[in-house]
Amino acid sequence: MGVETVKVVILNDGKVLGRGKNLSGGAKRASAAEKALADALKEAGLERNKLDKIVSTGKGKFDIPFADKTVSEAVTTARAAQFICPDATTAVDAGADETTVVTVGKRKLVDEMAINEKCAAGVGTLLRTMARRLELTMDEMSALPAIAPGGPAVNDGCAVFAELDALNLLFKGASPKDIAVALTDAAAVRVCTTVNDITITKSKCMVLFGGLAKNKAFVNALQKYAKHEFVVPEDAEYAGAIGAACSAE
Repeated sequence: MGVETVKVVILNDGKVLGRGKNLSGGAKRASAAEKALADALKEAGLERNKLDKIVSTGKGKFDIPFADKTVSEAVTTARAAQFICPDATTAVDAGADETTVVTVGKRKLVDEMAINEKCAAGVGTLLRTMARRLELTMDEMSALPAIAPGGPAVNDGCAVFAELDALNLLFKGASPKDIAVALTDAAAVRVCTTVNDITITKSKCMVLFGGLAKNKAFVNALQKYAKHEFVVPEDAEYAGAIGAACSAE
């Protein structure tokens, strides 16, 4: 149950049978989740009474009255890493509102975790909102080049100040694509800051989850600042739902 979208995954015997996705619905999160669940059931070819257990996670996890239990985002991120990329020992979930970083332990599920500071919340939402303002599609945002030396820059310490800087650049006539590059670079810096909050030595295999994982320009910038390559799985956006399903026992 994310801030922007609801993702549903139906899991059975280690296989994903169905997926569903819908806008979060705001105050109508429960009905939005119902719709996403219905889509996942349809894809899986199942009736709802065949489900053994429903587990919710994410910012809106307590807004789902039909969930059998709730699980924290750190746990579901680690569970998803074990399911999707068994070799991963560090998982980063960069979503619309929050960045969660966990190191997956051998003796216990989570050895260490870090969550972004309040001022760094909403980087995913910032990029999507500003893409609309700059009249760029998400595909165009994903195809942006790396930031050039001496090019436009925005605040990389606070999403609100970054948006104000971007609007100021737009008012002064800067290219929308140059502004988008600056915003993407700033978002990568903020996420990397959370990654660097982990004190355990970085693993050989780091996996990236969340909606931002679909943005290639962001991934490239994050890898540059983290000085590490990330595994970006096909189901990166559904990792939270997968981790919740894996926690259903």
